[in-house]
Amino acid sequence: MMTDTRIDAKTRQGWFKRYTDANRALIQALRAREEKDWEKRLEEVREYRKKATQLESEKLGMETTDQPQQQEQS
Repeated sequence: MMTDTRIDAKTRQGWFKRYTDANRALIQALRAREEKDWEKRLEEVREYRKKATQLESEKLGMETTDQPQQQEQS
């Protein structure tokens, strides 16, 4: 379209503006989607770490309570 010599400059300019605007809108939509996906992934990682930390602290709590009981039984 841009290199077609049969089309006048005004038509080419209008086409180029519409093309550029459409391209810009698509890029913005893709960036918004990527940002949303990254936020979702980050939230999943945070939840996983939170659960892992809770499980680890529960294990440590159980180990410390188990040790005195074992000594008492001996």
